[in-house]
Amino acid sequence: MKKIEFKFFTNILLRSELLRSASILITGTVIAQLISILLQPFLRRFFSPQIFGIYSVYWSLIGIIIVISSLRYDDAIVLPKTDKESANVLGLSLIFSFCFDLLLFLIVLIMGGKIITFLNLPSTFPVWILYIIPLSAFLYNSSQCLNYWLVRKKKFYAVSVNKLTRRSAEGISQVSFALIRNYNGLIYSDIVGQTANVLTVIYQTFKNGLTFRSISLIKLKYVFKKYKDFPKFNLIPAFMSTCSFMLPPIFINKFFSSESAGYFDLAKLLLSVPLGLVATAFSSVLLQRISEKFNKRASFLSDLRPVIIIVSLISLIEIIAITFFGEMLFKIVFGDIWIFSGKISRILVWSFSFNFIVSTFTTIFVSMRRIKTYSMYQLFYFTAILSLLFFKSLGFVEFLKIYVIIEVICYSVLTCIMVFIITRYEHSLKVSQLHL
Repeated sequence: MKKIEFKFFTNILLRSELLRSASILITGTVIAQLISILLQPFLRRFFSPQIFGIYSVYWSLIGIIIVISSLRYDDAIVLPKTDKESANVLGLSLIFSFCFDLLLFLIVLIMGGKIITFLNLPSTFPVWILYIIPLSAFLYNSSQCLNYWLVRKKKFYAVSVNKLTRRSAEGISQVSFALIRNYNGLIYSDIVGQTANVLTVIYQTFKNGLTFRSISLIKLKYVFKKYKDFPKFNLIPAFMSTCSFMLPPIFINKFFSSESAGYFDLAKLLLSVPLGLVATAFSSVLLQRISEKFNKRASFLSDLRPVIIIVSLISLIEIIAITFFGEMLFKIVFGDIWIFSGKISRILVWSFSFNFIVSTFTTIFVSMRRIKTYSMYQLFYFTAILSLLFFKSLGFVEFLKIYVIIEVICYSVLTCIMVFIITRYEHSLKVSQLHL
């Protein structure tokens, strides 16, 4: 009996087209992320927790910007039935992103000093670094839009190459700036990595059929109207979702210190490894796969089952490892100064593991055109995270415990919503078959 069950289990995993596609993305993503992760023990000995805290705030701001700069039209790039229409959606996304980031640059140019004071950044923080944020956001958003085209064309190997190129260029730059003791090197290296990524992805997309000759003002207007639900119903929810994930480092920097934000940053980095290595890859492939089956009114449960098994096992392993060996792990790998990151990771591991599982499947809302439903959830989630403002008088560790409780509750609610939507869809397919 056990032999039969094991054979059934392995057949599900090996025969899944989704897993084969995801494995290509995962392999490239793993190698790319490993470059960044393996450099951390070296970099954490050259840059202080305060410097990493500032870098965490920098990236949190970029993360918030990129989610709204293209008005979410980038999410629709994989959906059109024709490449011409998809190319126009891509062009529209890049136009909005450029205009938004240019406007942001002008705002930073005028109010740079006030922004530094509001964020509670050190007085030694050079204001001109804020000017880099709009540039970095545009570079990231451009590569993201172009990578969606590659996902649409099922060129998952090309996407993996792009990720590897970015991390390699960024890693070489980080080591170089660390050796010459340039404490702004983390931010400079980000720009180097983003630039290398954009150049690579431009080459990959044009090699795989992208052409801007099919783009015209009339078609841009057409896709603007056709996919208006994305900015109309997904922009604000996506903004709230990203803020919910990116605001904690900003809150910690403002309420406590850049050093505290640095400790949180390392714990977040290590705990997010499964999210960055696996969830993003599965999510991209699921978006394409479920969109295709949803358009054909076909069941996709067989694609979800092996993914659920894998992400659940990974989460369980992470929880056990961090709970029992967290502090020792951080001490050995990153040095004595980072032991505190290991301590708080034992608190944070519950929310990050749950986030890893749930985030793998959130593209279901886009694939099944349930953007409004997801929007309602994001409002709930954003409001819950903003409630952290009422706990700023607590100690740092107590603040993190409240944060974890809020996260777990929110992800539990989202899980229930997704199960309901999928169950209802699969039931409708069975009813349709019975009527045939």
